[in-house]
Amino acid sequence: MKVVEASTPRLSAWRRSVSRYLAPKSLVSAILHFRDRARISPSSRVQLTGKIRFGRGTVVKPFSIVQTSGGRIVFGRDCAIGSFNFIGAGNADIIAGDHVRIGPHVSIIGTTRRYRRKDVPIMLQGYRDKGIRIGNDVLIGANSVLVDGCEIGDGAVIGVGSVVSGKVPSYAVVFGSPAKTIFRRE
Repeated sequence: MKVVEASTPRLSAWRRSVSRYLAPKSLVSAILHFRDRARISPSSRVQLTGKIRFGRGTVVKPFSIVQTSGGRIVFGRDCAIGSFNFIGAGNADIIAGDHVRIGPHVSIIGTTRRYRRKDVPIMLQGYRDKGIRIGNDVLIGANSVLVDGCEIGDGAVIGVGSVVSGKVPSYAVVFGSPAKTIFRRE
């Protein structure tokens, strides 16, 4: 009989699946309320792991999904994660400061699939993870997409439907796909 170590990829994938899909949503909501003092809607799906943390007073609204494949997802105090959002980390971290507001239908994708080689199927080429950083007092408009490697400075505003792939300076207001600075807040 072969003994499987706790660090094997197969076992960690099994544990990740259990924490994502089998933990009752109402139990996850209660655990996160007592652990982090955050308000998590029982209609949302937040993976139950120590790598996902919410600051005191943070709210996760219904039908949002927050999950990780190894990296940390950390939100500061008094953040609001709108309905129907997807926040997913690969092996790098997604870190957000305090007072971040995220509108509905926003995707924050902290991983990128490799695809350059033609001789290897895409599904076998793995991932490249840089992570995402979001500063304090940031507003992210509905239907926006934040991709792996982006950094958003303090006080920035991301306009509705924007795609952010690079660095957004502090207090900048950006719109578009790709997001471009329109003006700076005074």
